[in-house]
Amino acid sequence: MAGVAPPSPQKPVHGSLFSPLARGQYAALVRLQIRIFVNSLRTKRGGFELGARIVAFLVFGAVATGPSVGLGFGAYFAAANNHVAGISILLWILFLMWQGFAALAPALAGQNPELTHLLRYPVSFGSWITLYLVYGLAAPSTLIGLFWTTAIGIGIAVARPQQLPWIALTLALFAFFNLLLSRMILAWIERWLAQRRTREIVTAIFLFLGLGLQALNPAFQSRNGLLHRLSHQKAAHIPSRVWTIQSLFPPGLVTSSLMPATHAPEPGRPQSLSLLCLYTLGAGGLLALRLRSESRGENFSEAPRVSSASAVRKVRRRPVLDFSGPIAAVFEKDLRYLMRSGPMLYNLAAPLVMVVVFGGAFRGGQLSRIRGEYALPVGLAWAFLGLVRLICNNLGMEGDGIQFYFLSPTPMRTVILSKNFFHLALFLLEAGLISTLIVFRFGLPAPSIVAATLAWLLFAIPANFAAGNLLSILMPYRVNLVRIRREPGGLGNGLSSMLTQLAILAVGALVLAPCAFLGHTWLAAPIFLVLAAISLFVYLRVLGNVDRMVQSHQESLTLEIMKTG
Repeated sequence: MAGVAPPSPQKPVHGSLFSPLARGQYAALVRLQIRIFVNSLRTKRGGFELGARIVAFLVFGAVATGPSVGLGFGAYFAAANNHVAGISILLWILFLMWQGFAALAPALAGQNPELTHLLRYPVSFGSWITLYLVYGLAAPSTLIGLFWTTAIGIGIAVARPQQLPWIALTLALFAFFNLLLSRMILAWIERWLAQRRTREIVTAIFLFLGLGLQALNPAFQSRNGLLHRLSHQKAAHIPSRVWTIQSLFPPGLVTSSLMPATHAPEPGRPQSLSLLCLYTLGAGGLLALRLRSESRGENFSEAPRVSSASAVRKVRRRPVLDFSGPIAAVFEKDLRYLMRSGPMLYNLAAPLVMVVVFGGAFRGGQLSRIRGEYALPVGLAWAFLGLVRLICNNLGMEGDGIQFYFLSPTPMRTVILSKNFFHLALFLLEAGLISTLIVFRFGLPAPSIVAATLAWLLFAIPANFAAGNLLSILMPYRVNLVRIRREPGGLGNGLSSMLTQLAILAVGALVLAPCAFLGHTWLAAPIFLVLAAISLFVYLRVLGNVDRMVQSHQESLTLEIMKTG
């Protein structure tokens, strides 16, 4: 044994953000992502996902281009004319739209990437949070926000080219603050929605906003209402107290920092940028505090903790549904999954807020009359949006439990049918709430509109379920029930489901619009009933072939729904 040295104990790995170990990890992740992308193109679904990404990029690019041009020209004219209030308004629009889009469309925005699988490797916390922010740059909300920030910066820089370095520094810090704030808000919302009591509070807040804002709409939209008076006020007559208060928030601080570039030089420019740095550090600190808990292995599950050594036997609660059978069992299971999933409840409540937002638009004129007359069918169209992820991916919530369906003697046709019943119950609940808001806000619609809307629903519901069942089998993906994010592989399914929704809405518009134009709205109902019979026939055919399709796609279903990343 002479000459054999004992093995030295392994030292813990520590490294900075750009240490050799960290750089090697970044390079490994880049190679891994490239290899995953190349391998995905070998399958038809991978090619479809690539096409869906290109289409989504073009759509979001088209959506962002128009406002960016307006923001750029607005910033140029405001800077050229020394209009400080105009710069402030543009920055507030950028701030509110960035954070609002990230909060109201979290799944679409792709916030908070799933990187917890990296924690099993020697990745430092600094490297992990850096990767977290870099991965999030691909979110549409971030890309659009950066695009709009660049447009505002170009507009101000063209008007004041001598201040270009300071403008770039200030707006870069403002963009970084918005990035941290959006991530921080979504990260804490995920944590709060993982708690049952918080979910109940959030649901109550959404319902309060839906009812309360609809009740306040008439007061705000009246001829002598508040919005009517404010719309006739000029920027010069805004009270100085309001201007002082808004100057304490990040958009106001950016305006104060850019004021020497658009107005007269002032010594308060460094102070404003320093306060903006404090806001940025605050948002980053709260985000780091949340991510630190996740990096230490925090679990978002609601599993009860054992408080004592002696376990107390609990009496089994009575089931929600008192009748037996596989349909009732799957119905109750999905209901329990939904009630324990904050992100899914968040998606269901979002259409109520959107109905409120669009209910206050287009005040006055011909558009206001059309909005009031056809508010019921338009509002019920929003009811489908909160259920798109459930209807078009009805097996995605199963996760590893999908294998038990394949071992069970229950036909998959029965499982899919029970899920359709569950989604129908959710739609009726959502439609009832939206209809109540519409009747309270606009009054009772015309009987012909009610008949046409009900007949359209008889066509739309089976059509949605038929398309949803097909997409659930052909393009499934695993749904994360506790995190607000866009799941891998869900973009193609999401694009297909949105195209299905647009097609169903287009059929309704193509039938209802000519009948209303000719003054025979009652003719729309029998036409929709004929279409309903066709869609019901298609739904039954799809349901009858479910077992055969599931058997032929059993391997892909297991692979896509059981994979964790």
